[in-house]
Amino acid sequence: MEGQTRSPFRSLAVAAAATTVLGAGYATDAAAQDKFKLGMAVGGNPCCEWMKAQGDVARAIAEQRGWDYIELSNNDDAATALKNAGIFIQEGADAVIQFNGQPSANPALAQRFAPANIPVVTYDIAQPGFYFVGIDNLAAGLAGGEALGNIIKEKWNCEPDLVISAEGAAAGIVNEWRTGGMRDGLKKVCPDIPAEKWVSFESQGQATVGLPAARDLLAAHPDAKKMAVVGLNDGGVLAAINAAEQLGRADEIIGWGQDGAFITGDNVNPHLAGSVFYFLEGYAVYAIRDVIDAIAAGNPPPMKDTAGDPASRVEPCPVSAEEAAKVPDMPERVKLLLEAPPGTTAYELFCPNK
Repeated sequence: MEGQTRSPFRSLAVAAAATTVLGAGYATDAAAQDKFKLGMAVGGNPCCEWMKAQGDVARAIAEQRGWDYIELSNNDDAATALKNAGIFIQEGADAVIQFNGQPSANPALAQRFAPANIPVVTYDIAQPGFYFVGIDNLAAGLAGGEALGNIIKEKWNCEPDLVISAEGAAAGIVNEWRTGGMRDGLKKVCPDIPAEKWVSFESQGQATVGLPAARDLLAAHPDAKKMAVVGLNDGGVLAAINAAEQLGRADEIIGWGQDGAFITGDNVNPHLAGSVFYFLEGYAVYAIRDVIDAIAAGNPPPMKDTAGDPASRVEPCPVSAEEAAKVPDMPERVKLLLEAPPGTTAYELFCPNK
């Protein structure tokens, strides 16, 4: 698509904006560009293979369309995300896709991109003025919580010793919707679990980071055996499971994750009973098909910047561990996704319950 119209979002103001953001001595040749240029800021947390895969898929689709492509890593760091915004402006990006695991930086990012007239797509974490592409976090949380509630009802007659929440406070409302949604979904199935049995720890969404806090929580409840775990994502849930394993208390712990990052492959923890797949690696299909293509063609879509009314909605796919075993692992999913007809989503290809 070499002949695509340049985005009307771009203007000669880009050069001035780049100088403002980056300081004197930086120049831009954006006006001289001939091809549409897509920027991609991947999350950059080494915990998660899907963050790199998001960039791989975006790059492949951009190349299929004949676009220029710039990829930077946010390194899971707010300051780096802000620096990257300046680089995208300097390099004359026509649109940017952003995954930023530190939402506190999003308002500052918006302030940098807006004067340069660069439209931004944000994955899963809403920001006014950024096209929202992602999961319905509350719906995903409720679905996962209900699935775990059904297991607790069957195994323990809705009488767990603890329900443990692996929080990720830095994700803000996303944590409230996902983790809180899981609690609410579980309560729909088991409404009479006493309030004192609901406990939380901070995981930051990572198994290794959350491990010490999870061990401390379990030490504070030495008699708990039947333990259910919910959380922001698979990694956070695994922090509690791993802590129980280290303490020799994992016989009856059951977790249900969010995002599906650790529910496929050869080393799935047997205490992770299921997860809600988002197929995170394939988000670029939604972003490019439903937002970026229109921008590149000179017809930007109406701004939709909330999870309730998104620019493109990613469907949650709750699966048990048994069902997940039939889903290809992430590298194979990426390969099959890129071989599929343009616009095909990973949900359509891989969700066993669609």
